[in-house]
Amino acid sequence: MSKIVAYQILKLDIPLKRPFITSIRTSKSLKGILCKIKLNDGLIGFGESAENIKLMGESRDEMYRFAKDFFDESLNRDIEDTLLALQSFSNHSGARYGMETAILDAVSKSKRLEISDELGLVVNERNLANDTTVSLLDTAATITETQRVLKKGYQHIKYKVNNGGTEIDRILQLENIIPSNVAIRIDPNQSWTYAETIDAIRAFDESTLNIEFIEQPVKVLMFEEMKQISLKTTIPIVADESVFNLEDAKKVIEHGYGTAINIKLIKCGGPLEAIEIANFAKRKNVDCLFGCTTESNVAMTVAAYLSAGLTNVKYIDLDGLDYIADTPFWGGIEDHHGSITIPEQNSGLGININSKQAEYISEF
Repeated sequence: MSKIVAYQILKLDIPLKRPFITSIRTSKSLKGILCKIKLNDGLIGFGESAENIKLMGESRDEMYRFAKDFFDESLNRDIEDTLLALQSFSNHSGARYGMETAILDAVSKSKRLEISDELGLVVNERNLANDTTVSLLDTAATITETQRVLKKGYQHIKYKVNNGGTEIDRILQLENIIPSNVAIRIDPNQSWTYAETIDAIRAFDESTLNIEFIEQPVKVLMFEEMKQISLKTTIPIVADESVFNLEDAKKVIEHGYGTAINIKLIKCGGPLEAIEIANFAKRKNVDCLFGCTTESNVAMTVAAYLSAGLTNVKYIDLDGLDYIADTPFWGGIEDHHGSITIPEQNSGLGININSKQAEYISEF
């Protein structure tokens, strides 16, 4: 019987190569917690939870306190009971996804399995098409950044945009720069009105830009507007901030409040709920985008395994490694500027701490 006999909750502070700017927030560093658990057989599991107060309303200190209290209560408890207890919470998903990942990583290692095998997923394709995100910038900087990522070979580029007609013009300026075989993803982060969204769709339809999808154009509670937008365009409309957990996904899918959904571990609380969401969407013939927040190797790797193993994940937006300046980990996925590779191994996530970059990890 596996059980947790020791744990650590550590701080993660990793600088970004460049600011990550959206209509909601600006980030210059990755802040989060690293959950490190030890099983009674001596094997270690890692899980990462990023702080995103604007999205989750939960600070790193709050995440730490929840994780500490839970693991204090869970020492020497059967690991299956521990997982069930963690899943019983409906809040603290921003902390829970790293906690659950750490448990699953350790259990997989104990069984000499990849984490995908422990989750019951079959990973046939280990090279996944990925994107990169261009932050909210002025027109000149947007053009410069677009040219940079095109030179690196990206075939999928996501643009953060704000409200106002000038934002549409900023994207349309890219017509002469971006070839038609490069797919563009637009993410207003709820900043558009219904009318602005319809105007944007018309402008995109008249352009030569290859728009792959538009992500959460209007406010979360504008469900009927999301439905009407979805009905008026062939461009997929992805519900993001309106889908956190399985119940949210059911509501959005069953009522047509979007044509696809964005699954993020930080929103749903961990891999197990993510699988439930994707499987429900599959039964309803709805595609999924697997996304992320500002995260590093641990969270990106479990997200990649899920993306590869869940057959209705059509789009992948796992560009966290593209933004971090360096990483305190070795192992896990490999980033290739537009694609990610999942190495074959038999040890959970296949990740450990890189002692040479340990300054990015500290105690509370």
